Amino acid sequence: MALLDSIDRRGFLKALGSAGALSAMAPQTLLADTAEPAAPWQNWSGNQQATPDQLLFPRDEKTLRDAVTASTGTLRAFGGSHSFSGIVPTNDTLISLEAMAGLRDQQDNLFTWGAGTRLGMASAQAYSLGHSFTNEPDINLQSLAGAIATSTHGTGSKLTSLSGQVEALTLMLPSGETLHLDKKDGDHFLAACCSVGALGIVTDITFRHEPAYRLKEHTWTLPLREAMDFVEKEKDNLRHIEFFAFPLGNQAIVKTMEVTDDPQDSPPREDDNELLETICKVAMHAGWLTPSLQKLVTLFVEDSTFVSGSPTVYGNRRTVRFNEMEYTVAAQDGMACLEEVCDTLRKEDINVFFPIEFRYVGRDDRLLSMFHERDGASLSIHQYFAQDYQKVFAPVEPILNRYAGRPHWGKLHNLTRQELAELYPAFDRFQAVRRELDPQGRMLNPHLMRLFT
Repeated sequence: MALLDSIDRRGFLKALGSAGALSAMAPQTLLADTAEPAAPWQNWSGNQQATPDQLLFPRDEKTLRDAVTASTGTLRAFGGSHSFSGIVPTNDTLISLEAMAGLRDQQDNLFTWGAGTRLGMASAQAYSLGHSFTNEPDINLQSLAGAIATSTHGTGSKLTSLSGQVEALTLMLPSGETLHLDKKDGDHFLAACCSVGALGIVTDITFRHEPAYRLKEHTWTLPLREAMDFVEKEKDNLRHIEFFAFPLGNQAIVKTMEVTDDPQDSPPREDDNELLETICKVAMHAGWLTPSLQKLVTLFVEDSTFVSGSPTVYGNRRTVRFNEMEYTVAAQDGMACLEEVCDTLRKEDINVFFPIEFRYVGRDDRLLSMFHERDGASLSIHQYFAQDYQKVFAPVEPILNRYAGRPHWGKLHNLTRQELAELYPAFDRFQAVRRELDPQGRMLNPHLMRLFT
């Protein structure tokens, strides 16, 4: 999240010290981290770990096929390890596609990328060749295969997730058979574009890109109620619009992005991850200060603009770890749902410094997409990785459920197969494809077995 890109850091730290927040406890207590046990694989936040019998890094389709056909038990692939849910871990065979990266082919605006290509790499290379992704999220370290597997998205009421931008892909089944799928393949294609890795292993992906464009980002703060009213009013008038709600401080950071002809790049953004980490640790150890910290942060966020090429504006460096739950509700219900969530966090006095990220995303036809045949409003709830996220997520999830929210496949949730089938209109169509392509269920780890069987 671009929370502090425009903050006056010296001013904020001076005010924080004046408020007594830093002197209230010893530095070694304030900055203490919780040690995490070592593991052969863990995700970015550290809440998911695995010790597989095999951890493989195939360099091409042949070595991948050899690995798949020679393996036994469960097969799972991982990319950038940015999912918080249990979609990756297995005790059997875990496969990285990191070596299967790079641009495979370009035909006009159709770009075919190796599935292990990181989004940031693909975006930068496409831009150097005169093209841009139609839309991107603000974290770009995910592999392309992982990003479409979970319908990863940016913001924009008329713009789809990355899954909705896929034109074709290649899928290797657990049998070793390879399928080349595009729109003419109907449900097989629509299922593979957002499959949570439950059909097989995607080896390459073709996206339809746009001519390269530049963006002007505008960031400023508003009282929370004013921000909600502004974003709801303007959501269809701006290409990108989102805001970060601080419920305990009743403030918000608003961000919009529009295509611009301005040829002058802004100076590089300052790296404020160290400051954000410090604030999170203060809030964790001194929860009574969290409302004040939320207000104080927004007081020191400057009204600012940032102009550059699309990859630079979309992508933000993230080193402060967190765990996340995200649900997408119908666009027209987004603000009402957010109000209930904020009210609950206030009434129950829940200690969470990270704001709620609120975004609009356009509908698509991918079978397991959170945006299947429904324009969505996505609410992302975060908790600093060293804090107990259940204290935040447990009281909020029932509210998201009441609004028929669809959980992000890569984020934490507690829904069952039956509940998911009621929320996703094409759930049974996806299940039919899954049973056909993976009849033995080799792509299902314990988490996916709970969701799909």
